Amino acid sequence: MNRLLFHSILAAMVSLPRMALFAQNEATEDLIRKGNVSYRKGDAKDASTAYEEASRTDPKDVRATFNLGNAEYRQQAFPDAKTRYEQAVLLAKDPNAQARAYHNLGNACLEQKDAAGAVKAYKEALMRDPTDEDTRYNLAYAQRLLKQQQEQQKQQDQDKKDDKDKQDQQKGQDKQEQQEKQKQEQQQEQKNNDEQQNEQQDQGEPQEAKISKQDAERILEALQQQEKNVQQKVQAEQHKGRRVPVEKDW
Repeated sequence: MNRLLFHSILAAMVSLPRMALFAQNEATEDLIRKGNVSYRKGDAKDASTAYEEASRTDPKDVRATFNLGNAEYRQQAFPDAKTRYEQAVLLAKDPNAQARAYHNLGNACLEQKDAAGAVKAYKEALMRDPTDEDTRYNLAYAQRLLKQQQEQQKQQDQDKKDDKDKQDQQKGQDKQEQQEKQKQEQQQEQKNNDEQQNEQQDQGEPQEAKISKQDAERILEALQQQEKNVQQKVQAEQHKGRRVPVEKDW
């Protein structure tokens, strides 16, 4: 926003002639005049002191509150200026005075990057003074700024959502990998247990005797030879005429 436009409006507000609606006691008038002189000289700090004292002397004097807001604005104390303009809106009875207070309220909002607040304030000012082209210009600027802020906020929200989706997806993958790892560990553990159990069973059972083919042949030959010897012995006994017992004696 054009800062010179803001300042020119503020200066014009301070130099407004005294209106009968704002007439107050002499002490308040002297303080306001003193503040106006300091303000025109560029001494916003001394002007603030005078306007603040005038406001305490007569809290209902809208000029003191409004001009104090201007002096604080000049010192870039924008939150304080905003509060003064809001108070001035409530104190002002004349629509034009309310329009000026709303205009400067919009300026203070813009300085704080509050485009939405500025748009609202400028619209209120135009409702009371539709002919104010400065306010109309400031409103158009505030509306463009508000649109930019909304688009930026929308993009930020989308970025946050994308980041959250990625984090959730990564968490899901990590969880699945962990479950798969646990499953593999359980399967390996079960396999180890089965092998250990089979090994213990094998150690507890008698092993089947195994002999080679050559040993088997030698045993068979020995049995055949033994049988042959028995047959020869029987035949010899028969040849002698002896009876071969078939049963053992008791």
